Amino acid sequence: MSYPEQPEQNPSGQPNPYAGGPQDPAAGQAPQAPQYGAPQAPQYGAPAPGAPYGAGAPQAPYTPGGVPGAPAQDPGKTLGIVGLVLSIIGCTSLIGLILSIVALNKSKKAGYKNGIALAGIIVGAVLLVGSIIALAAFGGLIGEVLEKCAELGPGTHYVDGVEYTCS
Repeated sequence: MSYPEQPEQNPSGQPNPYAGGPQDPAAGQAPQAPQYGAPQAPQYGAPAPGAPYGAGAPQAPYTPGGVPGAPAQDPGKTLGIVGLVLSIIGCTSLIGLILSIVALNKSKKAGYKNGIALAGIIVGAVLLVGSIIALAAFGGLIGEVLEKCAELGPGTHYVDGVEYTCS
């Protein structure tokens, strides 16, 4: 089988690399070692000719976790869990509320939804309001007892079936 001869020039007037005629001096010869100072094709990972030292092949962009293409982790996830746990505990509900708000903001900036942080905000706010109401009621009760003791004086007193022990 014979192939048709390739034209020595393509329609744009440049030499045809597939022609194999007199314009292709390397046709049929062994590859030659490059001469010192001659331009070379860049190697993978090597800088291009004339590039500054340290300029290599383009690198994949950094992704958290170190694996290119791996999905990034939600930056507010752990903080949201901590905020929810602290929100449930009555005496630390304010701290849990604040941490949950910070976690939700971090997640929003990274483009994630953080339901755990949102739950921490809701639970923290409800328990904080509840504890403020309970503290106000308890404070009012203590105030009444102190006022009654100031009126009755030291000792144990019974008023309307209620025992007051004042010191």
